Amino acid sequence: MSSLRFFFTYSREFLRHWGSYILLIVGTNIVLEMLAIPLFQFLTAFILKQGEIPYVSNTNIVTIITQHPAVLIALLLLLAVILTVIFLQFTFQLFGIKSIQTKEDRSLWEIFKQSLYHMRHLRPATFFFFLFYFVLILPFANAIFRTPLLSKVTIPVFIIEYLNEHLTFLLLLMVLSLLVSYIGIRLLFVLPLMIFSDAAPKEAVRKSLELTHHRFWHYAWRIFLLTTFLSIISFVGYGASYVLQVLLDLFPRPIPAIGAMVTLTSIQFFSQLMLAWATVLYFSVLVQKFFPLVISGERPLRMIRPSLWTRIAAAALCVFFGGSILFSNVMYLTGLEDSTPFTISHRGVDNGNGVQNTIPAMAATIKEKPDYIEMDIQETKDRQFVVFHDKNLKNLTERDRTTHEMTLIELQDLQAVENGHVAPVASFDDYLAFANEHHQKLLIEIKTNADDSEDMVDHFIEKYQQTILANHHRIHSLDYNVVKALKDKAPKLYVSYILPYNLVFPQTPANAYTMEETTLTSDFVQRAHQEDKEVYAWTVNNADAMDRMVSLNVNGIVTDDLKTLQEQIKTYEENPSYAKRIEMYINRLPALDQRISEN
Repeated sequence: MSSLRFFFTYSREFLRHWGSYILLIVGTNIVLEMLAIPLFQFLTAFILKQGEIPYVSNTNIVTIITQHPAVLIALLLLLAVILTVIFLQFTFQLFGIKSIQTKEDRSLWEIFKQSLYHMRHLRPATFFFFLFYFVLILPFANAIFRTPLLSKVTIPVFIIEYLNEHLTFLLLLMVLSLLVSYIGIRLLFVLPLMIFSDAAPKEAVRKSLELTHHRFWHYAWRIFLLTTFLSIISFVGYGASYVLQVLLDLFPRPIPAIGAMVTLTSIQFFSQLMLAWATVLYFSVLVQKFFPLVISGERPLRMIRPSLWTRIAAAALCVFFGGSILFSNVMYLTGLEDSTPFTISHRGVDNGNGVQNTIPAMAATIKEKPDYIEMDIQETKDRQFVVFHDKNLKNLTERDRTTHEMTLIELQDLQAVENGHVAPVASFDDYLAFANEHHQKLLIEIKTNADDSEDMVDHFIEKYQQTILANHHRIHSLDYNVVKALKDKAPKLYVSYILPYNLVFPQTPANAYTMEETTLTSDFVQRAHQEDKEVYAWTVNNADAMDRMVSLNVNGIVTDDLKTLQEQIKTYEENPSYAKRIEMYINRLPALDQRISEN
């Protein structure tokens, strides 16, 4: 069967039984979102709390492994449980899709029992292979196998940007991605073989390699074609919704408001429909290899005859979820929960108007009236503070030395070159004085490395605490030890902890969290606000991402393009049309393959 014919054949199959498929796919994800994920989050937080570990990031992984063996064992056991649940999810959904497509007269409960029974036969080797499969393969080749429990497996934008700036690393990443994608497709049928045939991992790998022998491009093209078609349909559907709302906004009240409610609800339903459609098509690539599609009008997935109390409970759940969605939509469309985020100029520049972290650039940026200017400071050889981002000076000054190898006076003699501008390297004293003189608030990032003096934080507090408090400046840092020391020794200082990954919600004394925008979710923002902490997003440089951050109600947005950010916020505040809110909601939705994991 050609890929094009495959798409239309299985799309017709999906449309024949869309209700059953939505019940199977979306229902499974709702259960995971409502029960499994909160439970795992609670258990993870509990384990970390018992070990007095406030956060999990790349900066403390080695410490957890080497100094907290009990925590490590508990987390590994929890990981085993999570992997088991993921395997159960795929088993249940594969059996479910197979039952629908072969027109088996089986209920969801029967399919679930079959999946549980299948899990009893899992071998230790299966578990370790499964761990390898998901850790190595899926972050790169995840078009088919996605789950809410793996939604945080993503590469942040700042890493991609760094790689793009270093050709060698970029080429290595491209080669690795191609290699892993190749392996992922060659092992495409491992999971269905383990599930449908109860094959051992070694045997499943052998058979999958046989099934995909000389067929790599066939399956790669099929997955690409399915993704392309579904993306186009999503684009058209969301685009039509937006255009419709633009037209409805031209009518007198209350037609725009009523139309917006209908449009937003339709988008939410369409999103779930596309989620189920995509999942069915991707999984059908696997199922059809083992079980031919039965074309019939029979209705699969009969439900167990519900009791009176079951019906009452189901009705109560429908009322609860329906009411929650209605309330949430009203709050969103009316803007009752809206908040205007701080505009924060990244490294003190706006669209390349100067050299980062220099006073002339700050002077030019101040004219644009940002709420805060974000900048970086480091300790020098003579224990002073210089305004500079990189540890090595070479990129901006062509001096192949670190800030700790030079005194502040020596550093101030250097000229930094960037964006066609030249400016002297600035001391923190001078930079801070200029900001205070012009009533410009700063977001000060304290950068650290192994060469810092032991009392660096103490020296910083002693020298700058009063002027920082008096001028309402704020501080953030990637180094948790700095954040904790500042809050312990100078609790009045406003300090944010910078996190590049949203893995586990941190439990720290920080006043706020500065989060990499690609890993930032509405759940994280809501959790932070519940704990009376603010959230800043970095580094947000395109209009769609800005709209998404605004709609998430973040408290601040760090950007290199201050003018665009201000324009997006102004449009949102001064012209909060329903069409604009619909557009922002659509931009807030992740890509289709991500939605498969996050919904």
